[in-house]
Amino acid sequence: MVKCDRCGKEEDLPFRCNYCGGYFCSEHRLPEFHDCTGLYKQRRSVNIGQTAGERIRDYSYRATGRGVHLRSLFKFSDREIKDLGISLLIISALSLQLMLQYGLLFSYPLIALGSVLIFGAAFLLHEIAHKFAAQRYGYWAEFRINQTGLMITLLSFISPFKLVAPGAVMIASLMYGDDYGKISLAGPLTNIVQAVIYSAISLLSGDPHIRFLGMIGASINSSLALFNLIPFGVFDGLKIMRWNWKVWLATTAVTVILYFYSSV
Repeated sequence: MVKCDRCGKEEDLPFRCNYCGGYFCSEHRLPEFHDCTGLYKQRRSVNIGQTAGERIRDYSYRATGRGVHLRSLFKFSDREIKDLGISLLIISALSLQLMLQYGLLFSYPLIALGSVLIFGAAFLLHEIAHKFAAQRYGYWAEFRINQTGLMITLLSFISPFKLVAPGAVMIASLMYGDDYGKISLAGPLTNIVQAVIYSAISLLSGDPHIRFLGMIGASINSSLALFNLIPFGVFDGLKIMRWNWKVWLATTAVTVILYFYSSV
């Protein structure tokens, strides 16, 4: 176990800063998030906020390149597939418990099955969006189970509050603050798109069961997006706000509207 040089949090696999040589947790791994005192401090004004073309010419940029071929986006390591599989199994079990709690599991098995699939897709597409966005900008990115998040998710089985955070996409290479914001936005944005689609289904379908599933899909995805848009800690919201507070505000406003619509 190594303690983060910024906050003192113990990490099994800490991130080492290539500029100052310090070791940091996932929240403070980027130079701009731990007030890096190394060479990065001299380059900070150059790196943050540049256009993509300018960054490619910047000698300090270390990512593998942009314009990643589409086929390379669909590569998953054995470890990543295993972690995603375990996370999906836990999330599916949690959603089945919710269906049982609300009396839908045996009364309406097809609706219960649809809800499980919607819950799994909301989580999976959120994480894959982070992964593909990071790879699109030239970074190494893979999903990993987080022990703390996994324990919180498991505790949800016996808690009235349901938190789904078994893991997250880990990103390697020196990153830019605005890239970090755009990559963080990809996950909640995916849930917002799904929530809009499910809301449209609930409005347009004449079948009451499909309308009900549409409302469930809108509720699950808007809740997940809103949860991740919280602007502090390790949540996507903080990274988005640091990049562009107007984008965070607009995204959050849309999510709040979808959330209240699906809760009516």
